[in-house]
Amino acid sequence: MNDVKDTLIVTAGATSHGVCVHHHDFPEVRAEGQNPKEAARLLANRLAAAMDTALTEWRRQSLTKAITDVTEYVKQEG
Repeated sequence: MNDVKDTLIVTAGATSHGVCVHHHDFPEVRAEGQNPKEAARLLANRLAAAMDTALTEWRRQSLTKAITDVTEYVKQEG
């Protein structure tokens, strides 16, 4: 099984003091924060909000897995 850290991509944010995080399977859903943990928390919220537009069971399952991955990442960064 892949390490959760491999599924989250952390890059430089729009400002010099922030970072941007997205899930490997959902590069279009991004969040920025002061550090990776903060950005990941925001990303989990954005992925949860995307559930409203998930019209298929496959998409809902994919989003649920991504949210779980992000939540695990936040716990590891604890």
